[in-house]
Amino acid sequence: MDSESNTQPKTVDKGQVRFRPRARIIQTLGRDLISNHIIAIQELIKNAYDADADDVHITFEPPLEVGVGAVIISDSGDGMTLDDIKQGWMEPATVSKLNRVHSQKGRRVTGEKGVGRFAAARIGRYLDIITRPKSEEREIRVSFDWGSFEDPSKYLDEISCNWEVLDAPPNAAKGTMLRISGLNDNWEEDDAKNVHSFSDLRAELSRLIAPLENDEFKIFLALPPDHLSFEGQVTPPDVLALPHYRLSGQMDVTGLLDAVYEGPQGKTQLGDSNGEMPKVLIAGKAPRCGPIKFEFRVWDRGNEDLEPTAKELGSTLRAIKRDLDAASGISVYRDNFRVLVPESDWLRLDLRRVQNPTMRLSNNQVVGRLFISADRNRGLKDQTNRQGIVDSIEFDDFKQAVKEILSKLEVRRDLHRRSKTPAVRHGLFERLEFGPLKTYLLNRYSEDRQLANLLDTTEKQFASGVAEVQTVLARYRRLATLGQLIDVVLHEGRTPVSSIRNEVELIKDEMSDDTGGEAPNIRRRLAAILSQTEVLTLLFRRLSRFSGRKRNRPSEVIVEEAIAEVFALHRILLDELKVVCGLPQTSHAMVADPAELQMIFLNLLENSLYWLERTPDAARRILVNVESSDGGIRVLFSDSGPGVPEAIRDHIFDPYFSDKPDGVGLGLTIAGETAAEYNGSLELMGAGPLSGATFRVLLREHTK
Repeated sequence: MDSESNTQPKTVDKGQVRFRPRARIIQTLGRDLISNHIIAIQELIKNAYDADADDVHITFEPPLEVGVGAVIISDSGDGMTLDDIKQGWMEPATVSKLNRVHSQKGRRVTGEKGVGRFAAARIGRYLDIITRPKSEEREIRVSFDWGSFEDPSKYLDEISCNWEVLDAPPNAAKGTMLRISGLNDNWEEDDAKNVHSFSDLRAELSRLIAPLENDEFKIFLALPPDHLSFEGQVTPPDVLALPHYRLSGQMDVTGLLDAVYEGPQGKTQLGDSNGEMPKVLIAGKAPRCGPIKFEFRVWDRGNEDLEPTAKELGSTLRAIKRDLDAASGISVYRDNFRVLVPESDWLRLDLRRVQNPTMRLSNNQVVGRLFISADRNRGLKDQTNRQGIVDSIEFDDFKQAVKEILSKLEVRRDLHRRSKTPAVRHGLFERLEFGPLKTYLLNRYSEDRQLANLLDTTEKQFASGVAEVQTVLARYRRLATLGQLIDVVLHEGRTPVSSIRNEVELIKDEMSDDTGGEAPNIRRRLAAILSQTEVLTLLFRRLSRFSGRKRNRPSEVIVEEAIAEVFALHRILLDELKVVCGLPQTSHAMVADPAELQMIFLNLLENSLYWLERTPDAARRILVNVESSDGGIRVLFSDSGPGVPEAIRDHIFDPYFSDKPDGVGLGLTIAGETAAEYNGSLELMGAGPLSGATFRVLLREHTK
């Protein structure tokens, strides 16, 4: 026997084995896939919708306590045949709905995974199905005892469920009734016991179904006597018909928006001055999430804002706010049914508002509806437990696109609110002038020497206080700018750090090689490391002046060099976006704090880069020109982006105004205030050398 044969194992037995699940897998699936009883009821309502029912009735039979009571869900759908029961309902994860994705009425079926049936096991121990198919005179009854599936000693195929076919009672309607008894939980209105609330159930069901076009599907609740205020047909609260602002429309697969805004100013079509529709682009490309239909309804929540609405509806402010609280948030509807998302504020609107409280909307101000489909938005898939959408690049694009669309409404709402208080252009500290008051009092009380001394002392204290505030503000402006540059650090610092790591690993390998590393190779790798450390050193030097630790002393600065360093900070992003930059080759000197000058141009550059991402690659340009003018230095900063819409030109320097979806609205404000401190200005020009936005910066000597 050769050596090779000795290494081969000898087969002593072989065969096949099959999965044979224990019976308790049914209860396990019910608990894991259906997290609560309200979701369970919603899943069973979806089954009625898939069966082409016109309506579904949910009846609660008291006492609604653990182990007793019942929930009855009946619909007017097509009903099920005995074959449907045996080969469909009794086969979890059946392929029937995968093969038939539309009902006879043309509805897109919602239960493709075939696990919604376990929702009944989540609600109660016993289930009785009574179903009558259309065009048949008999009905089928099937009984389940979910408790029998809990026996740990039994396998799934050892549990049987009983069925029978009976003559249908006279005038029996077609459809299906599910009677679920032996409840697993209490259904009484008792917050102290942390049990289910009928108000919560009604609120959730009112949002379950999107407004259907050319289709009718109604939900009715029948409740015990103590809860009659929540029974009847489930409809949205009346206040939803009276928003203060509304934006509705659609985004196609290329990101092109076709939408209409309605507000106190009237109704307008979204578009620029040339009538071109806006486009949502993410990193310069169309969102990968697919097309979206949308509708946002928004309310101002102040008492004075809601009082007219309450009066029109014959309601109270408390009731109006309660209804808005119950309905608020942005809901996603796939083929007319809501995708259940555990977090109401899944877009983090409240956190976004913290960064810009003046302009951004909070979650409780918005009732939004987003409409997608299983066929056209294939990258947006439900999580297995039916609560949320699976994280993916498509879902990331979806969230970003929704925020961009919502920002279109926020801009128009903010313009309306600002129009009530006309904007006054001034520097931040221009109104903090003590001189006019001092002059007035001295003229009126010219003989009062004590008053004159007091005014002199107060003026000095006031000036000292303003100077201290300006110093603190300058530090925080630096910190704010440094915060803007964190992405630059992460983006540009990652490459040299990775390169250094790789070179060190290669040196270690060569030095441990038995043949001994060759000196030229090691010297070359060390040179590469030194080169990369220089890249990091230069990056940190450029950033250090924005650290906010202390204010730099004014010194002679070459303006063109300061601008070039700002562009160098964004070198990688400029290359990635293929932006053609025309920087000045002139040389103009002035006495200034270098970081303060760079803050101006950094904000202008970052604005340009953001909007150039929404411009075709071949058309991305920035042009900067510097020249002497009016006793100072004038800088023209122009780009080929989409430009500034006429409607917002008067507001782009206002604090907290931004038409970026996540913009804080302070960049141009800070830049303008910094220019003002140099006895200069920052202006948006009507036209410039490039087709987009052109800003003119005028700088003279420092005013302090």
